[in-house]
Amino acid sequence: MKIAAALLATCVALLVGAAGVEVWTRAHWNDRKGVPGFFLSDPARLQRLSPGYSGWFAGVPVKIDQLALRDPREYALQKSARTFRILVLGDSVTFGHGSVYEHTYPFLLEQQLKRWRPDVDWQVWNAAVPGYNTSQELAQLLEVGPRFAPDLVVVGFYENDFVDNYPVRPPGAVARARSALLSWLYRHVYSIELYKRLYLQLAWHLSGNSSYHQRLVHVAEEEQLTAASGEIADLDAQKLTAFDELPDDRVAAAPCPSSPPAADLADAVQHEPGFQYWVDAVRRFQQLNRLGAYRIVFFANVVPFACREEDRFADGGSAALNRFYMRYLGDGTPAVSVYEAFRRLRPSQMPFAEGHALGNANLVKADVLFHYLRDAVLPPILPTR
Repeated sequence: MKIAAALLATCVALLVGAAGVEVWTRAHWNDRKGVPGFFLSDPARLQRLSPGYSGWFAGVPVKIDQLALRDPREYALQKSARTFRILVLGDSVTFGHGSVYEHTYPFLLEQQLKRWRPDVDWQVWNAAVPGYNTSQELAQLLEVGPRFAPDLVVVGFYENDFVDNYPVRPPGAVARARSALLSWLYRHVYSIELYKRLYLQLAWHLSGNSSYHQRLVHVAEEEQLTAASGEIADLDAQKLTAFDELPDDRVAAAPCPSSPPAADLADAVQHEPGFQYWVDAVRRFQQLNRLGAYRIVFFANVVPFACREEDRFADGGSAALNRFYMRYLGDGTPAVSVYEAFRRLRPSQMPFAEGHALGNANLVKADVLFHYLRDAVLPPILPTR
């Protein structure tokens, strides 16, 4: 009886303490951070975006609608006879890490499509999730595809998407229950990040396993990203401005002094853990396309190396790497890369083109994708005027 009473008293004390921490956290919550829970747990995709989230990510205001899209608009799943729905999957590059919503490349693509064919009800849905790889994007399509019924699926690819891929399988009951509980906590418990950090800190010290430390670092990075970290939305780099196209002799200039040809980058990629799982995920996308389940296009965000001294993009081994990716992505599916378009532009006019693009760099990506869809993909499947 004494042991039971002691256990009960301990549980009550812990609950009272947790309630006190939660009250304190809510009282000191920064309203500019918005609601908690940008990420929720997911049994198949590991994490997903929280429907209805309104807050910050990477220093810019972010709104996630009820379909878990990065979009301030709300959509009905039912389509009209005029609707053409494009579902865009991807990672932080497609989501628009640090970019204002109006200058993300899926939104800019939608605007170009509307100017081209105003008779069509274009819906370009940005379903990208920061941190996703190709396996997670495949699991996402298998989950939401039947409900969203896209007329076209664009799978955005970035160069780190081959990392940490895994076999995509239906989750079990335990994984689903665990994910549901964690998601509820992420949405409703403001102090959940504190407990997550304490758990990982304790597990790291007790086990000595470095993976706990890596996850601890990742949690800290996520917390910083979802906080109001500055007025990044007001940077000049966000603006769409005029930019130059370089002549052929500048594009074909000698190698950049600061970007000598790198070692065989494609060979290094193939030795990354999980590379074969990336190939398997790409093949499953291509199978879905071949069987007619979805019309799929791969969109590769592979940009040349920047030669800062001469304000131009240079090769340095990047061309071979782009060809390597496109050999996989274009085997059985339409695929286009932004690589050649950026070779003709000035890095100084393309903010963060090599990573989380802003402003003009997103405009170039939208332009490449628009022209490819308009000329090579949409004519056979789009209703005539």
